[in-house]
Amino acid sequence: MKKIIIAIGILAFCLAGLLTYKIVQKFNRNKIIAKEKQALPVFQFYDQDLQKFSATQLQSNVPVCIFYYNAECEHCDYEAKEIRKHIRAFEKAQVVMVSTNIPKETAQFINAHQLKDYAFITWLYDKEYNFYKWFGKSVTPSVYIYNEQHELVKEYTGEVKISAVLKYLDHEK
Repeated sequence: MKKIIIAIGILAFCLAGLLTYKIVQKFNRNKIIAKEKQALPVFQFYDQDLQKFSATQLQSNVPVCIFYYNAECEHCDYEAKEIRKHIRAFEKAQVVMVSTNIPKETAQFINAHQLKDYAFITWLYDKEYNFYKWFGKSVTPSVYIYNEQHELVKEYTGEVKISAVLKYLDHEK
């Protein structure tokens, strides 16, 4: 009986050590991602034709606004409606819409919100679920706003009013 208690104690100690190691490792990785995303990460996703699209394909000296969304999310739906309502305010920025939705679902989302004919909006498919590698743990919706030098100026997790986003894309400042 005493040997069983000792074995359980050793096992519990080992599990606690392993969990502590994993937590510290994840904490350190999150710190690295937080630091790296201060400049626009060199991400790679897919366009709607399943061709690779990299951050290097974005224009330089133009602000970038990345929306991480899901076509089935009611909060993302609200933000898309608000983007459409204030579409002219986004004309001098690059809007990058990233989702894990397949292109067919994205096409339905684009059509439902009448966001098809805007050259400054890029629709990307996170086919391999890699968004977290460049931007850390993110919920849908999330918004990342980068200035003309592609430096992070603001990050929102969860639903946000478009007026708050536009405040950081104001080109007159």
